[in-house]
Amino acid sequence: MKKKFLSLFGVLLLCSTMIMGEVSVHAYNINGADMFWTQQEKNTCTLASAVMLLRRKAALLNDADYKSITESSLKSKAWSGGLMWNFEFSTKNYTYTVQHAAIDSYKAPDVKGEAKKAVVLSWLKSRPEGVCLYARKGYNGFDDSNHCVLLTDYTGGLFYAADPAKNASRVTIDKVRKVTIENAASIWYVSNVKKSNGAVVKTVSSSSSSKDAGSAIALSDAKMSLSTVYYTYNGQVRKPKVTFKMNNKTVSSAHYSLSYPNAKNVGKYCITAKGKGEYCGNKHAYFYILPKAVTISSLKKKKKGFTVSYKKVQGNVKYQIAYRIKNGSWEYAYSSTVKDLKSKKTYQVKVRAYNNGAYGSYGKVKSVKTK
Repeated sequence: MKKKFLSLFGVLLLCSTMIMGEVSVHAYNINGADMFWTQQEKNTCTLASAVMLLRRKAALLNDADYKSITESSLKSKAWSGGLMWNFEFSTKNYTYTVQHAAIDSYKAPDVKGEAKKAVVLSWLKSRPEGVCLYARKGYNGFDDSNHCVLLTDYTGGLFYAADPAKNASRVTIDKVRKVTIENAASIWYVSNVKKSNGAVVKTVSSSSSSKDAGSAIALSDAKMSLSTVYYTYNGQVRKPKVTFKMNNKTVSSAHYSLSYPNAKNVGKYCITAKGKGEYCGNKHAYFYILPKAVTISSLKKKKKGFTVSYKKVQGNVKYQIAYRIKNGSWEYAYSSTVKDLKSKKTYQVKVRAYNNGAYGSYGKVKSVKTK
């Protein structure tokens, strides 16, 4: 009997060793009721979602102090009229760093459909604790008030989330309030964990969503560079060369496609890269076509004002006139006649061309004395 017990114990020990060699053994259930949190105030959905995010991360690291993460304890570290974009929270043995990231770049084309799904999946990959998913009014066609939920995982072809505005628990995302994958604008995620001795903790790999997310790499994690960012207008279509680097290695162009604008006139232009194959999601980069400097041809004084004439430049541009009393602050006008100035004062004047976020250089400064 004793030999059988020892034999059985040996088998169990061997199995335990094999299991621990493949995956981490967690003392806490990240989908347990104590991992979820209902917001305590009307406008603290982001804060409550961050509580759930950090509790689940702490549980994965067997951090026994996960229950110390509450709205009250987190608020002093992470709240300033809203959830901070970057913050740290420490328990007895760990320091957790949380960061914010945009899903759709500001003023860039919205990511939609399968591309949007791929971007969100790339954020969930290797993050079994989940990410805070935020819908912002005015973005992605979302016109309701801002809201945030914890996106927990993608399993069996479905996204799951926990809504702090309801009795928070893990449910399919269609059952949460307001937020969808399509209307989400940004996320918060755990970017770094350190032990109390300063050692960085390796990210725990996801097992629940790995089959669905596959081995996709987020294109947004790669560095996107352009051969030229600033051009001078010459009437030709401009098309800078794009390169991507991941871990200092060039990413083959077979892993992404590029969408170029018809960049001919003066302006700010966006190139959109879309991941292919093992790369997913979109990334954007901007370049500019700038007008040539503008030369003032004459300045005519007027009563309490002046009229400026200048040599026009090409590129479908507008003009900005800058003027000031010597050593004063520059003021701006967009008409060639400037009025309502001080009489019998000398003004310095310069002009530049611009269009659609692209500004040229000012030409040489000239002076005029008002009547």
